[in-house]
Amino acid sequence: MKKWLITLAALIVLLAAGVTILFFSLNSIVEKAVNTEGPKITGTSVHLDKADISLFSGNGVFRGFSVGNPAGFSGHAATVGAVAVDLDTSTVFKDVVVIRRIAVDNPELVYELGRKTNNFDVILKNIQDYADSHDEGAASSGGETKKDDEKSTKKVIIDELIIRNARATLSVPMLKLSVQVPLPEIRLTDIGRKESGASFARTALVVVKEVSRTLAEATAAQTKNIGSTLLKGGENVGSDLLKGGEKAGDTAKNLLKDGLNLFKK
Repeated sequence: MKKWLITLAALIVLLAAGVTILFFSLNSIVEKAVNTEGPKITGTSVHLDKADISLFSGNGVFRGFSVGNPAGFSGHAATVGAVAVDLDTSTVFKDVVVIRRIAVDNPELVYELGRKTNNFDVILKNIQDYADSHDEGAASSGGETKKDDEKSTKKVIIDELIIRNARATLSVPMLKLSVQVPLPEIRLTDIGRKESGASFARTALVVVKEVSRTLAEATAAQTKNIGSTLLKGGENVGSDLLKGGEKAGDTAKNLLKDGLNLFKK
């Protein structure tokens, strides 16, 4: 009887120690995952200063998050001071992590137009290529993964993601143009739910694609009113650049790209 009690007490102590270790290591695990895997997925710098998540409540904050620009573009594509997270902690160490809610407040976005493309399109392509290559790799291995690939097989479900009060800037360096663009709230729900969990790359693809679409639409609407700003040396380049600027989405991006082709000559 005494030996049984000693064994039980030892197990309780070990369990308590395990919970304590998890409590103090969860945030460092998140920070390392973002800072290590993020750049591989986006093909740009990705940095998270600090994760502060309670293992008990699941509530937390990511502080100092930024996504850099691809080669050929300057500065950052996105920066945000704090991101509020509500995590289902019972899923943290399972194959599919469930995040109840992510709220991104006051992010700063820069939509930079180059001669042939823009920074968000390049990031999107990088994410798409990464997701496709890793999906193909998993399929060719018959679903079997090595220990080194365990991070890439982790999946996520996000019940709700909100991006609000965003401050966006349309930047056209070749015209030395920088224009503030108001953005509507972005709200996405049930990301990865249909697939019973999506990879981090596929999840990032969904989010960045929606942000890029919203930026393109808002930029198109805003450029209707700035044609005169783009008149340089008597050349009416503004009307060429902004022709059809009232259209949204991909049409708007294509029209803006066509206008920028004037400057290749």
